[in-house]
Amino acid sequence: MNRPLHTLTAAELTEICRTHFGLDAEVGEFLPGEIAINVRLRAAGRDYVLKAEYPTRTMSPGHIDWITRVQETAARACLPVAGQVPALTDAAADAGVAEAGHTRAGEEHRPFVASVDVPAGTQPALIRIQEYLPGRVAAGAHLPENYPAQVGRTAAAVVNALAGMAGEPGPMVHPWSFETTGANVLFACQRIASLEAAGQVAAEVSGQLSGDLALARAAAQRFEADIVPQLDGLERQVVHQDLNDFNLLVGDGKITGIIDFGDARTAPRVAELAIAAAYTMLGTDRPLTALRQAVAAYQTAVAGTPAELTGTELGLIEHAAFTRLCLNACIWTSRTLTARADDPRAAYGRERMKRTWPVLREVLR
Repeated sequence: MNRPLHTLTAAELTEICRTHFGLDAEVGEFLPGEIAINVRLRAAGRDYVLKAEYPTRTMSPGHIDWITRVQETAARACLPVAGQVPALTDAAADAGVAEAGHTRAGEEHRPFVASVDVPAGTQPALIRIQEYLPGRVAAGAHLPENYPAQVGRTAAAVVNALAGMAGEPGPMVHPWSFETTGANVLFACQRIASLEAAGQVAAEVSGQLSGDLALARAAAQRFEADIVPQLDGLERQVVHQDLNDFNLLVGDGKITGIIDFGDARTAPRVAELAIAAAYTMLGTDRPLTALRQAVAAYQTAVAGTPAELTGTELGLIEHAAFTRLCLNACIWTSRTLTARADDPRAAYGRERMKRTWPVLREVLR
């Protein structure tokens, strides 16, 4: 059985930093994270974050290595992303990944992922260290009126930066994949209905939840009927695919950081803007206006460039954005209903639902 990575001691983490990254670091607090553990570090007067996770079927050494390449490509394009500390060993090469060591054009690619034997563990963990980006997540900040436009311009910059990026080592589909948004909403709705039938949904929320799920199902069915048949004809490229308000940092009234490239994959190009614009609808009393401001800002930023969206792509954005919020609400509702009371994901999920369902009731009714 794998040793839980949150049980790594400060001494063990310090040794990992020194041995695998040549970094003499002081270990700070653990930070929130959905899958990987995140630990704050201090070294040579600078702040860093150590990310550690075990490889899985979808997060292999080769795929995580590719994610670091995506982040590196964004950094080279001068986007506000964290710089990464090169590893002294190459986890992808160690795993026999053929593309290890080179970027899409054959340029040298420094490894940023180390495969580390965990004391008292049965499987090596994959470790990365990157700079700590200052700022506050947009979800918890007071945002300026032009925040949706900033999001649109940020999505445009990401699309342009990643347009020439080589795709992932193998096909990658996960619960947040753009193309399967509708199907995944329907699956999550069925999961919640099963929990309700099993008595795991409090009576005081069951009535409202049933109405919300009906809205989500209808949106998902429309996504499947109207959007899915058009997917094969859309322009595809590497996208971040998760520019939500927890992955954008803000400070002094502007976006200062982009974090968490873990959902990056090759997808329809329009996914970047549809997903980013979806989350601008949260925390505002004019959700549709916010979404449309993001779309307009994107198109202005990319006018005359290959990243400019076609009429077909533009026609998909609003409903794709609505369905993305349905997916967000349904997945986090399901996770919250099954999480322990002390699980940090439960609090995160409740915060997500509190902000998302009211918007969906407004735009889908």
